[in-house]
Amino acid sequence: MRGIKNFFHDINDIVLALVIVVVAAGIIFWRMQVIMKYPQEMAKHNAVQVEQQDEAKSSSASDKVAEDADKTAADKTANDKDEKPKG
Repeated sequence: MRGIKNFFHDINDIVLALVIVVVAAGIIFWRMQVIMKYPQEMAKHNAVQVEQQDEAKSSSASDKVAEDADKTAADKTANDKDEKPKG
């Protein structure tokens, strides 16, 4: 009886360690595709953010150019009205 009890106590730690290793390996292999896609997804996400930032910068720059053109045209029109032909 003690021989069987000692055998189970000695083997219990080894079996528990093997179960933990097998479960961890199983989870890693099960999720391997998701793990391998993660860097690609992050690269896509970062690329989209950079693209949106670039669009926002170019949009604000083009808006500023359009505003400057409108102001220039308005100033020119105002100057033309101020200058009356002398005669």
